[in-house]
Amino acid sequence: MTNFDSKRNQEVASLLMSSIPPFVIKATFAASVGGILFGYDMGVTSTALPQLKTSFGLSRNQLEMVVSFLYIGCCVGATAGGFLCDKYGRKRMILVTDSIFVLAALVLYTAWAFEIVLIGRILVGFAVAVSGIADVAYLHEISPKEYRGAIVSCNEACISLGFMLSYLIGYAISVHVPQDGWRLMFGIGSIIAILQFVAMLFMPESPIWLKQHHGNNQVTTTRSRCTRSSSSSTSTSGGGTNMPMGMTDIGRAVRSGNDSQDHTIEHSGHGLVADQEHDNGPVVAQYSSLNVEHSEPQLIIKSEEAEETSFTLQTLSKYYRQVIISLFLSVMQNFCGHPNVLNFAPEIFAQIGFASETDQLISTTFVGVVKFLTVCYAINKVEVYGRRYLLLQGMTIIATSLLMLFLVYVIGGDGEISRGGKFCATLAVFGIAAGYSLSFGPLVWLIVSELFPSSIRGRALGGSTICSYASASVVSYTFLTGQLIGMYFPFAIYCLLTTIAIYFSFRYIPDTAGKSASDIHSELEEFWGFANHAASSRYRRPHSSAEVVHVVTLNHTIT
Repeated sequence: MTNFDSKRNQEVASLLMSSIPPFVIKATFAASVGGILFGYDMGVTSTALPQLKTSFGLSRNQLEMVVSFLYIGCCVGATAGGFLCDKYGRKRMILVTDSIFVLAALVLYTAWAFEIVLIGRILVGFAVAVSGIADVAYLHEISPKEYRGAIVSCNEACISLGFMLSYLIGYAISVHVPQDGWRLMFGIGSIIAILQFVAMLFMPESPIWLKQHHGNNQVTTTRSRCTRSSSSSTSTSGGGTNMPMGMTDIGRAVRSGNDSQDHTIEHSGHGLVADQEHDNGPVVAQYSSLNVEHSEPQLIIKSEEAEETSFTLQTLSKYYRQVIISLFLSVMQNFCGHPNVLNFAPEIFAQIGFASETDQLISTTFVGVVKFLTVCYAINKVEVYGRRYLLLQGMTIIATSLLMLFLVYVIGGDGEISRGGKFCATLAVFGIAAGYSLSFGPLVWLIVSELFPSSIRGRALGGSTICSYASASVVSYTFLTGQLIGMYFPFAIYCLLTTIAIYFSFRYIPDTAGKSASDIHSELEEFWGFANHAASSRYRRPHSSAEVVHVVTLNHTIT
């Protein structure tokens, strides 16, 4: 990509961002607060665990349960979230999940027994998974397509921001409320949820969902509310109705379907992706099990993809390579050990020589800062360098960091770790967080979505999400117990598995950027398992402006 292309992209991005309608800004703020809430409730565990351990006298196994029960709730939420959003609407489910967040915060704040803490964690997990679907579905359907990439990417950045805020707030509370501060840490999540709840009360329901369930009358009402909310920036539609700039595009999408240049956004728990296929058939927006179709009434074209609407045995046999890749990535993103680095960061820092709790929490806070900055970098560079390149680079950083941690623990033994070892181990923890945020975090769901045709992509993402949360629960539940074998043992296993993931990704996973699912399927059929990798075009990085999709429209990677 030339300097001229990069400068031109930045100029166009700045121009588009400066002309975003006020209504779209309001809607983005309201829904993206959910991203901050998502990240906060996932990240606050790390700073709350030390005080929880003291308050209830928790054992290693019980600490693992506090972490893993969150992911059990996520599994339930990921299974039901798409159906609930489709049946009851995006706005309504955002309000419901905010209410569940408040209820969960209240349960955790008032918890008088360890079992009550576990109930609160399950509630948080359920809300996290459902909100991950509802927030992005709403953002996609309420925003004009010319701003959609930047808007949905904003939600991804907000998730990482939520992680960072959880560490900062957790540190501040630990310093000033050293005894039962964990109650405040969990309770503050309710403030964020209430903020989003109030903001969403003044936002309309998704016009696309209303069109499907209530017809044109409700859609007209919604469009009128949008017009009144941003009267300072209006334009006249073809029917003579004044609407905010960009809302005319939503109106056209509702009436006759999105045009062929529109992009399909998908979200599945952690990440979000963009559909780059421009077929003549219906454009399908899918969120886990949630399907939103925008079809042109006059155009009915049957295609092979349209007929494959479920995961039958025949479909599985046809796409078994894609299924293996998607399940492998969704599981390995947790078995690289990243969830434990986030959730047990203070414990790890204590083991490598940070004696005071203050030092442990300060170091944990820096992990959140590194994670946030790296995610922002990955969002901006994924269309420049390609998915496969960033995936391999990030995994290599993770494997190297895990090897460093393993060696530090082995050399240190049961004694005190040297100053040099402490430095290397700290750098390794930061490396794991940065490597994950460069690779697995923003890219797994993007790659998985692009492997499958649109007609079955939602189910593929839904199944992968459930497997991801289940594997995260297993990893979290075995970390401290695994260290009973040896402090180094879990990191040795994670390093070995990450190395296997690097080999698998290098050999079997193509770069999916700019390719349709059918093109990728053909490549996998021809080369999978015995490809001449040096000659295969699927392994090269994009290098010309024609191969780079504009960052404004396709920055849909995440956390």
